[in-house]
Amino acid sequence: MKQPLAEILRPKTLDEYVGQSHLMGEGAILRQAIENDNLHSMIFWGPPGVGKTTLALLMAKLTGADFYMLSAISSGVKDIRDVFEKAEKSVNKALLFIDEIHRFNKSQQDSLLGAVERGLVTLIGATTENPSFEVISPLLSRCQVYILKNLDQQELEQIIENSRKYLEDTLGFAIDIAEKEALIRVSSGDARKMINAIELVVSMMKPENGKILITNEVVMKIIQKNLVIYDKKGENHYDIISAFIKSIRGSDPNAAVYWLARMLVAGEDPLFIARRMIILASEDIGNANPNALLLANNCFQAVHQIGMPEARIILSQTAIYLASSPKSNASYLAIDEAIAWVNKTGNLPVPLHIRNAPTKLMKDIGYGKNYQYAHSYENNFVEQEFLPESISGKKFYEPQNNPRENDLRRYLKGLWKDKYKYIILLIIAFSFTKISNSQDFHYSQFYASPVSLNPATTGAYDGICRGGIHYRSQWMAVTTPFTTFSAFADMPVYKNNKRRELIGMGLTFMTDKAGDSKFRALNGSLSLSYVKALDPKNRFKLGLGAYGSVVQRSIYYAELYFDEQFQNYYFDPRNPVTEIFENDAFVFFDWGAGAFFSFTPDRTQTYSVGYSISHLNKARQNLLAAEHRLSMKSMIYFTGKIGLTREWNLQPAFYTALQGKFKELNFGTNVEYVFIEKNYKTVASVGGGVFYRWKDAVIANIMVDWQNFKFIFSYDVNVSDFTLATNSRGGFEFSIVYTHRKRTMPKAGKLPCPYEIM
Repeated sequence: MKQPLAEILRPKTLDEYVGQSHLMGEGAILRQAIENDNLHSMIFWGPPGVGKTTLALLMAKLTGADFYMLSAISSGVKDIRDVFEKAEKSVNKALLFIDEIHRFNKSQQDSLLGAVERGLVTLIGATTENPSFEVISPLLSRCQVYILKNLDQQELEQIIENSRKYLEDTLGFAIDIAEKEALIRVSSGDARKMINAIELVVSMMKPENGKILITNEVVMKIIQKNLVIYDKKGENHYDIISAFIKSIRGSDPNAAVYWLARMLVAGEDPLFIARRMIILASEDIGNANPNALLLANNCFQAVHQIGMPEARIILSQTAIYLASSPKSNASYLAIDEAIAWVNKTGNLPVPLHIRNAPTKLMKDIGYGKNYQYAHSYENNFVEQEFLPESISGKKFYEPQNNPRENDLRRYLKGLWKDKYKYIILLIIAFSFTKISNSQDFHYSQFYASPVSLNPATTGAYDGICRGGIHYRSQWMAVTTPFTTFSAFADMPVYKNNKRRELIGMGLTFMTDKAGDSKFRALNGSLSLSYVKALDPKNRFKLGLGAYGSVVQRSIYYAELYFDEQFQNYYFDPRNPVTEIFENDAFVFFDWGAGAFFSFTPDRTQTYSVGYSISHLNKARQNLLAAEHRLSMKSMIYFTGKIGLTREWNLQPAFYTALQGKFKELNFGTNVEYVFIEKNYKTVASVGGGVFYRWKDAVIANIMVDWQNFKFIFSYDVNVSDFTLATNSRGGFEFSIVYTHRKRTMPKAGKLPCPYEIM
């Protein structure tokens, strides 16, 4: 029987072994163990085709140990005992390799403990599943776990070259592998699969002039049945189930159904998918929607009973329901926190009054004494201590911000008062929601930096020169907030009082940091405007403007830890498993234009209406999809200032924005109290107001003017239903603006003219 090429090419020496340099490189831990003939029991955890079996065979060969190999799929306790009997009779060391050890049940794994403990055999288990969940704790404590990583591009190319050389020497004709991308793609990182693919391609081709030429096209044509880029036992298996789970966690039912379809088309076990949704329903949704766990569990039962292809409908319904549910990981955090405290504090004594007292002696020494039966009291509750005395009042469960858990928070607060420090949230949810995702600039920048809102206002407001800084922080469903920092300056660069016209220039710099995703954006913008007074007293003014921006966006893949570690509740900072990518960055140009008209009937009133449009070139905005473009955004606004008395001003405003499918509408008013006024200019004032963003948020706004400085603070109180899906938490903005004003003003008749163009 012909031996497969993958078997023939198994390395015979340490130097021939390809990959896992962190374990097998010069001076690495496993290489030293082999060279010193000092093997220990271990578990190899990694995807198929990365060298687990090969490494075990190499260990046995180089240490002279008797090698026994079992597959957990076809072996049982009897087979294990047969190996132990042979090991007892042999004078050599015994190395027992168990492939797919995670498939052994508890009793089968238990049968290994004694022999491993005594050193009768050195156990090497191989698994593609997280051993923390699939291997029993007693066995895991007797073994060292080693993580085998996916082979990188260079290592896969080396295996291709080794295969080519062997086949060339064996078959007697030249083999030219002109392109390697298809072989690597088909293999999905599995060395065994790639070697088999090379062998198949070579066997299907006839040499011409003593040579065969292998190209990507040839490979794809011959291995058509292997072109679904998903292997339910390979690397892509982990990538796609990870994408599926994260799409549900991220409340995106469309992406969830897509990844579900990818798995089903590739032949994934539907029960595996259903099991993962049961875990997610508790871990990521929990008490925010307790029905999620019930539906996920019923989904598993239904899929088990119905089978494919009809089971796809049940899986789709459940995935969409879970993705559309409000999210909370409070239960997951609570049990992990409790376990951490158990490990930290040890076995604290159970309070006597809640101990069981089945005997007279136990009752005599106080077991169960003074226990109060909750159902004997009003509302089935009576306050008493249930935790060990030393951790009394320790809170493990913190309800998160969603309707159901807010109800639980209020209920627990009513029962326990201040014992567990449950705080009733008066402001339930904050920040961006779907309606306002289209905003490039947020509300308070309307007052802080009009140049950001409309380039036509560059240099036309407040005074000779103006500059400021603006900071925004929006807590989303991440551990790091989304932040924006911007700085701006604008001023007139040319003025003609006789013709009552002005040309202004403005500069804006903005940087974004998108939370945990390591996404960055830098935006430098130049604005130019032309403003013309339409009457001799400058009461009517018209402004036109345009801006151009250079934007850099980047994402730092190398800073992202491999999500599977976190998804499987495992992370070792000493040996983080990371995906290696180049940093991705690009630069694009963005531009827009605007206009405004203002009317100042007298010094106590002024009104302005404006229109601007941005992203006229529909600039690219997505690092991963070139077709994803920033759609054009139109903005219309109205502002006014109405003097109610000498000290009190009313400042109404209306603002609407349209961008693609997104719509936004803001309206409300500020009220300002002027302490000091000089030459019709405010020297000191304080103001505040409330604005409403339609079906989205209530915005509280505070403004302070002092000399030439303006301080602005705003906070969003979210009222949108969409926040239940995003688990958003809140956001604030803060701005400081400095304006350099003219010391004197021209006169119109006997009074200073309040209508000057600047």
